[in-house]
Amino acid sequence: MKLKIKNYFIIFFRIVLAFLSFSLPFIFYKGVIPQHYLWFSYFILVFLFTIYLVMKKNYYELILANIQHENLIYKNYLLIKKTIHLKDILGYKNGIDDDGNEFISLFNDKNKKIVTLKVNIYYNLPEFVEALHCKNIGYELTSFQKIIGKIKKLFTNT
Repeated sequence: MKLKIKNYFIIFFRIVLAFLSFSLPFIFYKGVIPQHYLWFSYFILVFLFTIYLVMKKNYYELILANIQHENLIYKNYLLIKKTIHLKDILGYKNGIDDDGNEFISLFNDKNKKIVTLKVNIYYNLPEFVEALHCKNIGYELTSFQKIIGKIKKLFTNT
C-alpha cells in the first residue's frame, strides 16, 4: 500500500520555502551596518535557529511511504530513503498541531519518532495506518502545547 499525497503543490511550496530559508543570513548580511555587530550576531542566530526548525519539521513531515513485503519503505524529505520492518514499529501517537490539523506520528521500537503524517497532506492516511498493524500508544503534544501545559501546571499547583 502506498501513502498518497493530496496536493503536490503544498509539498513543492514547503520544499522551496525550506531551501529559501538558507538565504536569510546572506540577505541580512548585505543590509547590515558595520557598527552593529551585536544585532548582527543576534539576527544570525535567530535565522540559524529558524533554518534548523524549518528543516527539522519538513524532514519528519514530507515523506513518501510504501508498504512492501512486511517493510515500511519511506523517504524523508522525499530524498533520504529508509526501510524499517513492520515488527520494529512500536506504534503511533495521535495529535493536533497548533494550526488545528490532525497528525499521526509513527515511533520505532526505541520510542524514536520515525515520521509525522498530517491528515491535510495525505488522503489515505487512516487506511495506511491500519495497513501498518500498529497500535495507538498515546497522544502527542506539540512543543507549544507542552509549554502551555507546563504554565498551566505552574499556576494550578500553587
